[in-house]
Amino acid sequence: MLVLVLDYPILTAGQALRATQKRYFFGPGEVLTSIDFSRGYNKFKIGQSDRYYILRWGDWYAWCSVNHYGLFWQSGALDAVENDPSLPLVPLVVSDWAEGAVLVVCNDPDIARVEIEFPVFTYSGSDLLATAVQDQHTADCFLIRWDLEEAVWLYPEDLRVRGYAADGTLIYQSPLPESWAEDYSIPDPDNWRFRYEALYPGEVGS
Repeated sequence: MLVLVLDYPILTAGQALRATQKRYFFGPGEVLTSIDFSRGYNKFKIGQSDRYYILRWGDWYAWCSVNHYGLFWQSGALDAVENDPSLPLVPLVVSDWAEGAVLVVCNDPDIARVEIEFPVFTYSGSDLLATAVQDQHTADCFLIRWDLEEAVWLYPEDLRVRGYAADGTLIYQSPLPESWAEDYSIPDPDNWRFRYEALYPGEVGS
């Protein structure tokens, strides 16, 4: 009974994935891809888990984590977003650490590259606008990762997304977030000189 209550130990990653989905009342979803990270120091990671799954369940997409401890696995956390087919791009913030990521669901097959732009608070009074891009995708998802020197508290309402065709033509741009002017003192982002390219040139998944 103690094992059932603690949901640990779990013998396989698949069992840990099913346990996590069950706890969050999601799915079971289709696995679009999985991503493994080393426990070694100085390794780029998204969050603190060892393995992540990108899942699809009807109109819902999820980012699901599990952990590996020796011979056993442990269930993790799950974040999800409901896709809106009327929008070319639908983002889900999956990690807002200094080494973070946004999962973007793409509903336009002509979009070949996705860019995210978001504010980074600084104590100097000159807030940054960071950008990161990704031109690799799994199924209809772009996983856009960034690497910054300081932590980012990124909320969906602070995020701006753009989609480009293969030739670089801008196809879609989400509205300018109101928070940029109200909370970060960035009234004119097109002419804002404090910018940081936070692109991490990594693979989408494995």
